[in-house]
Amino acid sequence: MTGETSTCAACETPLVGRYCHACSQDSRAKPAPLREMAVQVATSYSPIDSKLARTLAVLAVRPGRLLDAYRQGAGSLYVTPLKLFVASTALFLSVLNFSDTTLYQFVWKVDRPGAPVTATYDPQAFDVTVHGATERDRWLQARIEPAIDAEVVAALTRGVETASTPAEREAMRYELTTNEDEARWAHRVSAWLPNVLWLLMPLYAVALMPFFGRGRLFLEHVIFAMWAHAITFLLAMGLSALNSRGLNLSAGLLTVPYLAYFTVAASRYYEMSWLQALWRGAAHMLIYVFAVLLPVAFVVYLTVMDWHAFWAFVVA
Repeated sequence: MTGETSTCAACETPLVGRYCHACSQDSRAKPAPLREMAVQVATSYSPIDSKLARTLAVLAVRPGRLLDAYRQGAGSLYVTPLKLFVASTALFLSVLNFSDTTLYQFVWKVDRPGAPVTATYDPQAFDVTVHGATERDRWLQARIEPAIDAEVVAALTRGVETASTPAEREAMRYELTTNEDEARWAHRVSAWLPNVLWLLMPLYAVALMPFFGRGRLFLEHVIFAMWAHAITFLLAMGLSALNSRGLNLSAGLLTVPYLAYFTVAASRYYEMSWLQALWRGAAHMLIYVFAVLLPVAFVVYLTVMDWHAFWAFVVA
């Protein structure tokens, strides 16, 4: 037959007609257009495909509908809750990398360039104060380099050299060490974020139980927990993109859209009024932050803390 080969190019089975009866290969197939190949590469080697794009769109405008589909087993049009959680995590970390924003950064900058910067020690409060500079915690904001001005380091170093008592000297040294601890903690939090959230997500689901029905299956709460983490990542991703443009918006602003999405979704998913979903969501958020997130962050900080410097400061 004209245009056909005697054997299949894929499996070398003798052909009878256009299509191979062994592997279904088309003997007249042509190379795919470049555009089609690009689409295949993009959907095969990235977390984004058409189903995920549809899921994200519904998640943004109709969050309750997406959760209903998951719960009723009608989610064939959307990616699974697990893939949504994984993909949103990957997208968020990608935005942080490419926008040069940081999850967290401790900065200590001089108030007025060229103005004197001095460090003093308060023996009553066992505290060091650097005059002429302000320290801040920055979440989801553009990276600042150097994070700590050289003038601040120089002021603390002079404080070590001119200290009149061992306690003052160790306090100044410990302040310098703490700055290094903060930098290591910021790096570790960013590196551990995906792994930590995998461990914390079940605790998020457990905290939902007293507020949204103990009689429900735990899997229902896990599905909601995955959705909530995904929406949090997407909101944080948007804030990071804005802050990369120099807006320097506070991460605390995410509380408002998070509670708004939470209220809309929970009221439909758990079949309650918006008012009930709002106060229960706010209570759940406070418990999760103060009983889970902050203790975990403290434990992570303990892993980077210079205990030798801390003990020298305590005994001085």
